[in-house]
Amino acid sequence: MRLTREEILATASTIPQRRGWDYSAVRDRRDPVPWDYEQVVRAYLRPEHLVMDSGTGGGERFLSLRGAYALGLGIDPDPRMVSVARENGRLGQAAHVHWAQARGEALPVCDATVDMVLNRHASITPEETLRVLRPGGLLIMQEVGARNLDAVCRCFGCGPGGQYDYDPDQSIYTLAERFRALGGSILAVAEYDVPYVLLDLASLLFLLQGVGIPEDFDPARHWPQITEIVERCRTGEGIRTNEHRELLIVRRE
Repeated sequence: MRLTREEILATASTIPQRRGWDYSAVRDRRDPVPWDYEQVVRAYLRPEHLVMDSGTGGGERFLSLRGAYALGLGIDPDPRMVSVARENGRLGQAAHVHWAQARGEALPVCDATVDMVLNRHASITPEETLRVLRPGGLLIMQEVGARNLDAVCRCFGCGPGGQYDYDPDQSIYTLAERFRALGGSILAVAEYDVPYVLLDLASLLFLLQGVGIPEDFDPARHWPQITEIVERCRTGEGIRTNEHRELLIVRRE
């Protein structure tokens, strides 16, 4: 039986607002993947490191690593995100982690002062990143790949971040070439694309609303596309699509 507009709007009315980058309300399952971002970062972190997290959101991931570095700075262009990150930092008693509103195009630190730049699903400027890294310093970056949630995004005619003008050529491989041209050493370039299942309609709607897929998402207007996604992708387990991620590790020489 096809979902009706009323059923979709009734479920949408129960969806909480996303706080920071907290997606714990999503019930999902994915196939095994070749890396875990947090484990990759922990393998390179040292207790004496000064670390910047660019595009930190509410600082959720950065704070989960707080015991592994000496001093941290989380930045985000959205003042609401920075406010959430500061609150999360207070609750986590992370006095050695600081927060600032800033963009990846203009990082708010002096040249060659940072041991590691982290970037998870945020925009990045190679020149700025290399500028702030000390010699031997590392960038560890995970990006949402161009094919992420492909069945979902195709129904809306948008990219994986919800943008209607998404440029699929801006891949991790393009970034790697830019870093290499600037003198950076590429330590790792990798990607995975695995099956991913949203276990119920509420999880799908929270993801669409939380990310903004599409960027002007409105369940009252987009209910036909939501119905189409569920009809096309429904399995006995849930709503099946895919998760596409890319990984880049660069060292400043």
